[in-house]
Amino acid sequence: MIHTGIEIVRAGAASLEILEKLHGACFASGWDMVAFARLMAMPGATGTLALTAAAAETEAEALPVGFLLGREAAGEAEIISFGVLPEFRGRGIGGALLQEYISRMRERGVAALFLETATDNDAAISLYKRLGFASVGLRRGYYEAAPGAAAGASDALIMRRNI
Repeated sequence: MIHTGIEIVRAGAASLEILEKLHGACFASGWDMVAFARLMAMPGATGTLALTAAAAETEAEALPVGFLLGREAAGEAEIISFGVLPEFRGRGIGGALLQEYISRMRERGVAALFLETATDNDAAISLYKRLGFASVGLRRGYYEAAPGAAAGASDALIMRRNI
């Protein structure tokens, strides 16, 4: 699938190093390849990458710029982790990743999709609301404070979308 110059592809075992690098660039506490391997081995787990479309005329390689990791079980799905490199945000890449995942879960007969996001992540909350997610709960102190941060743990907003 290509959207806004981006190709959306499935991530697999060969993508663990890419996922580690993307996650580390998107979040203060990045996960390592072992964490991704464990996650991808879970029943119902799936990964997706957003790649810049390779420029055939310059023979440039596609560059990984975003990812989405999810899991489905018992007719529901959750987004476990989702990110776009900071320099590529605001270009529709996150929306393309989410829409592809929603479509795939719809095809699999999933009824509802859940996620958590930091309560102060206004850009993410706005994106989720545009795509039909609604707030359904709050997890106090869910996210650890970034190393060296003045504030303590932050809360997570639980969001849900019917598919």
